[in-house]
Amino acid sequence: MDWSARLKREFLSGWKPFEVIWLVVFIIAQIWAYVQQDDNSLLEMISGISGILCVVLVSKGKISNYFFGLIFAYTYFYVAWGQNFLGEMNTVLYVYLPAQFIGYFMWKNNMQNDNGGESVVAKALTPQGWIALALFIGIGTLLFVQALQAAGGSSTGLDGLTTIIVVAAQLLMILRYREQWLLWIVLNILSIILWAETPAMYLMYSAYLLNSLYGYYNWTKLTK
Repeated sequence: MDWSARLKREFLSGWKPFEVIWLVVFIIAQIWAYVQQDDNSLLEMISGISGILCVVLVSKGKISNYFFGLIFAYTYFYVAWGQNFLGEMNTVLYVYLPAQFIGYFMWKNNMQNDNGGESVVAKALTPQGWIALALFIGIGTLLFVQALQAAGGSSTGLDGLTTIIVVAAQLLMILRYREQWLLWIVLNILSIILWAETPAMYLMYSAYLLNSLYGYYNWTKLTK
């Protein structure tokens, strides 16, 4: 199969009508939020749109999400830098960026045919996996909040918790576990609070929340 056929299959195949509408509405809303801001930041809009494209493609199990994930990671780093959210900045450098490359190769050999396109083969956590996940989030948050406080970060409690949840969710995503979406739901709710004063980011995370609900539903089907 040549590259043009591969790209067509990746981006144009396997979409339901409501998914297309969903994506278009999210992007239009993101652009609207950017226009409404007094201190417009082009990086915020690029970050928001690439982030939305990334998470929608993840919810469908499409490997192309990693391309838009890279764009999101680079732009989001500078947006978080402007707000002095040290935890978010470190998340981009040490989690989001390497995860895009690792995740691509981890997914590459675990794809399946799905409604004319391709989607990832998903898995579900075992009870032992849930215990390990809970311990990681609890202990990791306590240690990281202390590190952020020592570094003089802003909103250290919330910033620290969201950072550890991102690490856990990103790891589950790379390993193809559907329970990543439960963590993304929690993360998106916390991030809406964290970015309450930045319309473009607030709207982006609101869109993420809705997409996470759909992502869990769709990945539950992919596990079967």
